[in-house]
Amino acid sequence: MRAIVTTPPERNSVQLMEVHKPEPKENEAVLKILKVGIDATDREINDGYSGVPPEGSPYLIIGHEAVGIVDEIGEKVKNVSVGDFVVPTVRRPCVQNCLNCRKGETDMCTTGDYLEHGILKLHGFASDYAVTGAGYLIKVPEEVKDEAVFLEPLSITEKGITQLLKIQERVVWKPEDVLVIGAGPLGLLATMVLRLKGFNVLNVSRNRVESTKAQIVRDVGGEYLDERENPLSTLGKKFDIIVEASGAASAALECCELLKSNGALCFLGLYREIQECDDFGKIFTNMVMGNKVSFGSVSSNKKHFEMGLKDLLEIKKKYPQVIGKLVSRELTPEKSSLAFKSDFEEIKTIINFQK
Repeated sequence: MRAIVTTPPERNSVQLMEVHKPEPKENEAVLKILKVGIDATDREINDGYSGVPPEGSPYLIIGHEAVGIVDEIGEKVKNVSVGDFVVPTVRRPCVQNCLNCRKGETDMCTTGDYLEHGILKLHGFASDYAVTGAGYLIKVPEEVKDEAVFLEPLSITEKGITQLLKIQERVVWKPEDVLVIGAGPLGLLATMVLRLKGFNVLNVSRNRVESTKAQIVRDVGGEYLDERENPLSTLGKKFDIIVEASGAASAALECCELLKSNGALCFLGLYREIQECDDFGKIFTNMVMGNKVSFGSVSSNKKHFEMGLKDLLEIKKKYPQVIGKLVSRELTPEKSSLAFKSDFEEIKTIINFQK
């Protein structure tokens, strides 16, 4: 079968390879993969910054955003059947099986020894067939099988927003104004989820107001501004909720100043940019004096995927054309190397294993 593999930490090693079709153990399922999304993590693996192959394997099959059909199941599998459309979660429990992993919250693992499909010590889903634990599969209705490839990034935003609202139970609070920084997949999906919850959402990113990204924000009833024409420091207002999804350290620093008293800020980005700041003291004092909260959120677990599925169905019902606009290009596995040459205006590249 075909598989898209890398050999980290070697740079630019992505290639299409013929490998053996996997067989399921008693609690596993083999999936016939339909679509796989390529994101910044996949590109970082190809750039040599991350990624660890399974023990004993010279390569790593990439891909952690996927939708497929159950092709074969182990003898003890009861929760899914052959023919079901499913989305696999990504992270698996740590070797020590810490308290959070035992409770099914692998995204909050305390040891760091977890495994991740397509990222860390487990093969991913960018192949004709893939195997995973059946208990980590989310069944999806056939009506959203084409859009379900977005369920993994959607689950990331669901976790961040859910935790933010949970944290804010600390205070009497009636939030209205929300700022989302960044118009990549996470920023746009966060905008959609927050609009479903009834918030006024302003999305600020470094894309043209005529871009597809800006149009998607407007399609769901949000407001969009190009940061190059409207720097964060000139917005002239503050916000109850801020979701920082740009991955730019400079934006992350600036947005701290835009948070209202008692407000909450969720960081979804990974900040590799080197940034010097001579005024950290002012930023920290402002956070203290305003009783403000900032926190980071990464990964997700099964319940966040289930939340995402509920919202995905609602998004498709309320904004029928929006999810389709997130797909910038759809490639065959044979053309998959093109997915690792990202474009500024790109939102999501999909590898279609059935195309």
